[in-house]
Amino acid sequence: MARIGLIAAHGKTEAETLAAEVIPWLEQRGCEVLNEDELRGGARPDVIVALGGDGLIMRVAHDLPDIPILGINVGRVGFLAMTERQHWQDALQEIIDGRYEVQEGPTLEATVFRNGQAIVDAWAINDVVIRSGMQLIDVEVYIDERYVNTYPGDGMIVATPQGSTAYCMAAGGPVLAAGVGGFAVTPICAHSPIRTTLVVPKSALIELVLASEREAHLILDGVPELELQEGDVVTVRDGAHRFRLAVLEGMNFYDAFRSKFNFMIRPDAVPTLGRRGRERP
Repeated sequence: MARIGLIAAHGKTEAETLAAEVIPWLEQRGCEVLNEDELRGGARPDVIVALGGDGLIMRVAHDLPDIPILGINVGRVGFLAMTERQHWQDALQEIIDGRYEVQEGPTLEATVFRNGQAIVDAWAINDVVIRSGMQLIDVEVYIDERYVNTYPGDGMIVATPQGSTAYCMAAGGPVLAAGVGGFAVTPICAHSPIRTTLVVPKSALIELVLASEREAHLILDGVPELELQEGDVVTVRDGAHRFRLAVLEGMNFYDAFRSKFNFMIRPDAVPTLGRRGRERP
């Protein structure tokens, strides 16, 4: 018997309406359905089904880490929530039948040191960001205790592969495909022609030093965590938790990237490899 956690986005009528359809459908097929309160109480499901968008998936992954999540999109972009609402029955049947894989991504552990003392120890799924206020700041970057550069600008982003399609991509950084064993270190609006992103191994120790007395904040997954002071050191490294998505047959990172972000240079292009009569060598 499959144990399915079910969480619908709060305040979204469409998600709540869908949940009212999904619960009896799962129970009729012999599944045990666990609600959010039961999950928070320690009940452990095989998979959590999140009815919402990427924001809900992020919240669920923070609150209930290390459990595979299947997102059914009732939001807008839904890059992580790759199952669209109209296909929910087919998707859940695959979950019940065990026809899915678990795609695992790293998280980031962030520690802030002030005057040599750790004052914040937190973690992020997508990114750790130092962000300026209204004025330019300087951020020193060190990798494995080696000085890299000082970046004047609006701040710095350290992104995981799953986070690389968020603020990192918007800031001109690279998109790291699922499974890449590294992190992207991307300057935000660097006041210099030199603004190259670094992609560092997952094992790297990343140290960011605020070298300005101007306003700056530490932001984790889009949520402000702390107002930083000059001389604060933010260390970022591979976190203890893992971000797990339930991936169904036919789900494809590159298809999702192309369709969700309208990344189609030639919209009418027909792929050659894989077509009948033109198999791969």
